[in-house]
Amino acid sequence: MACSSRAFMSGLWSLSRGMASRLLFVAVLAGPAAALETPVAVELVLALDSSASIDRKEFQLQLDGLALAFRDPEVQQAIENLKPLGAAIAVVQWGAAGETRIVLPFTELHTARDSKAFGFRIGLIRRWMRASATSIATAIDDSRALIEGNEYDGQRRVIDVSGDGPDNSGLDIEAARQRAGQAGIVINGLPIMADQDGLDLYYRDHVIIGPDSFIEPARDFEDYIRAIREKLLKELRPLAS
Repeated sequence: MACSSRAFMSGLWSLSRGMASRLLFVAVLAGPAAALETPVAVELVLALDSSASIDRKEFQLQLDGLALAFRDPEVQQAIENLKPLGAAIAVVQWGAAGETRIVLPFTELHTARDSKAFGFRIGLIRRWMRASATSIATAIDDSRALIEGNEYDGQRRVIDVSGDGPDNSGLDIEAARQRAGQAGIVINGLPIMADQDGLDLYYRDHVIIGPDSFIEPARDFEDYIRAIREKLLKELRPLAS
């Protein structure tokens, strides 16, 4: 029995880093799944591109823009307008397959104070990796799994994908977006047009899906601050609007 136990532990330690990361992601999802789901107006995953094409300064601009957005009075009012249900919002970093990381787990927001606190927590996030590939398909699949495996029941379920390039991972992005659509999840896109002409059209044709899905292009990383605010105001609108 002791030998079997040692062999088992050795096998676990021999997992590749990518597989270990994927198992960690799945383990995080497994915990709340059995819990009673809490109704919310909006479930939203904010998926930030952490691929190699984005340098340290550009990634920080994404974080700063996102943090500022949740401190914005209009965004805070949009969250107030979702009462009594509120929103549940998570932040992930994504890159190549197996590299998605939950950097801010689902958090309930009901008030302007909640929004301000969430913005503060975003400001504490640090980049955990610089991925080797831009796998939007992975970002979509992992964000969908995060929505389907959490303890919330959103009347509107949304994945918000930000990125500065097309999928180059070789995975089937069309299949990924169709899986999200079939699960009743809307995908919206924020293409950052710093280096890729026509990226807005790519996001429109290959990323977004679902009723009222949309893109909110940013001209460059500095314009991301404006774009993410405008995007959140649309995504956090009251259900009847």
